[in-house]
Amino acid sequence: MNDIKAYLLAVDKESFADHKWDFGFIKEAFKKNEIEYLEVTSLPECDRAFVVVCGYENRHLINEVSAELRKIKRVVLFITGDERGVFRADKIAHSNIEIWIQSPYPDRHGPFNKMPIGCPSHMKDNLPDYTNKKNDAFFSGQITHDRRRELAEAMPNVPNALFNPTAGFTQGYGPKEYYKHLLESKVVPSPAGTATIDSFRFYEALEMLALPVGDLKNSVNEEQNFWDFVFERETAFIPKTNNWQEVPGIIEKGVSDYPGNMHRAVSWWIKYKRDFAYKIMEQING
Repeated sequence: MNDIKAYLLAVDKESFADHKWDFGFIKEAFKKNEIEYLEVTSLPECDRAFVVVCGYENRHLINEVSAELRKIKRVVLFITGDERGVFRADKIAHSNIEIWIQSPYPDRHGPFNKMPIGCPSHMKDNLPDYTNKKNDAFFSGQITHDRRRELAEAMPNVPNALFNPTAGFTQGYGPKEYYKHLLESKVVPSPAGTATIDSFRFYEALEMLALPVGDLKNSVNEEQNFWDFVFERETAFIPKTNNWQEVPGIIEKGVSDYPGNMHRAVSWWIKYKRDFAYKIMEQING
């Protein structure tokens, strides 16, 4: 076990990062680096540490968060659980800190390190046995905003697709069955989440050896190139769209190029996660 610790700080005394689905991406990096993580409501004084804060719940406690962080001489801070980007990371006061924003916004998070939402923390406990790729495409999820309604209109025109629209979050398949269907599919449309373009589905598809199709508009139809902002143009070869009516053609091409396109995308994702785990260790030891 590494001597450096990670503290899941809840100044509000309730919102610990590991209680949320979006902790999975950081959790995997901590595991790779053998970093122990601990839930705390106050930080210890020490030379260096990782700290994870749920941004939304602590958005009104930035001064208190800063005061806690100053107990540690060198900090790598991760802001999670804030899909609407309301935590004012620019107000954090610390002289020796690196800040990572999960699912960042181009209009306010440019100066910070950027990371995706990744896969939910429960995925590793619900992995299915390997199966054949019998579906050309798969989508199961809530149809609650314009981007998803546009996709829902087009999906019936996709041959050999499994389409399961729902009225709300987690109202579809259970995790085990959901991942089984992902693993059985070649292409996975991944429309914007309820706030940011980022969504678990994009990365879950990669983990299940499928090719995701990313969105280029957010839930209120605003153009936003989230992918280049976060990944610095590394994902140009993964298909994306600003018009989900085009999805039948996108899926047809994705299927015709499968599995080579999937192999390239999955290889990129594995490398990205590895590089992220290395980078945060370089930062904490910097």
